Amino acid sequence: MNNILYPLCFTPIPRPQIWGSESWILSGLEGNNSSVNNGLFKENEINELIETYMEDLVGDAVYQKFGDEFPLLAKILHIQDYLSFQVHPSDALAKERHHAYGKAEFWYILDAEPDARIYLGFDRNINREEFMRRCESQTLPEVMNEIVPQAGDYFYIPPGTVHAAGGGLTIVEIQQVSDITYRVYDWGREFYKETAREMHVELALDAINWEAFSLPHPETTAERVQRLAATPWFHLSKRLCDAPINLSNTFCQSFRLLICVKNQVIVSANQSVTLSKGGLTLIPAALRDYSIVPTHPGAEVLEIWIPTQ
Repeated sequence: MNNILYPLCFTPIPRPQIWGSESWILSGLEGNNSSVNNGLFKENEINELIETYMEDLVGDAVYQKFGDEFPLLAKILHIQDYLSFQVHPSDALAKERHHAYGKAEFWYILDAEPDARIYLGFDRNINREEFMRRCESQTLPEVMNEIVPQAGDYFYIPPGTVHAAGGGLTIVEIQQVSDITYRVYDWGREFYKETAREMHVELALDAINWEAFSLPHPETTAERVQRLAATPWFHLSKRLCDAPINLSNTFCQSFRLLICVKNQVIVSANQSVTLSKGGLTLIPAALRDYSIVPTHPGAEVLEIWIPTQ
């Protein structure tokens, strides 16, 4: 299978939003399957390829756990106006209510305007009564952690964490393959007929973590490989690419996603693909050896895979 498989790229799926836009750069979600746009498998959907190539594509452990469904959803968010305050359910709650996976997610900041803000979790413990009162009185932001983000910042958002963002942001989002969002406060737009969207406050009450959220404090490091997140659903590292790098996926337990987040790189394994900033490729698990070559020094690449133990 090594001589057939190669780094796969996909046609983005545009998703206009009231707050800006998002592009699903790789999705195995039912009804929104990404199609390959390069090489032999051009126009084939990701889940069709998994059905055919199984563990050779996604890895032994991943295929045993997820079958023919690609387990992650990767997006680029372009946030101009303010994203609603929202929360996502856990696996247990999503399975009970929606027969679906929950939604843990990770944000990597590609670009941030000076006025950009991220709101992430409560800055102190609160209860349901205060939460409901603040949603109705439009004072929920007052009890949230407010962050002034910069390019290169990153945030893991566990299920149950209320969050929002706005003011000019471009974000890479990696999440479980789920599209379940409970909106709880929409910056007052929900109170006007012209701008009102469906709200889910009652559904959210059983999903929210009411305790204070400890903000992460990412460390600046000169290491060539920096671990960004290790969660039950996905692991992420950032790789500094100052020179060509040869890599090996020895155990073939999981595919690798590579997303360029700075400058440009060429990824090669049987075939070559060029990734500019925000570009993604999937390295099939059966491709044990691949290389990343920066076109200019200082390129950076996110590497994402599924934990197998």
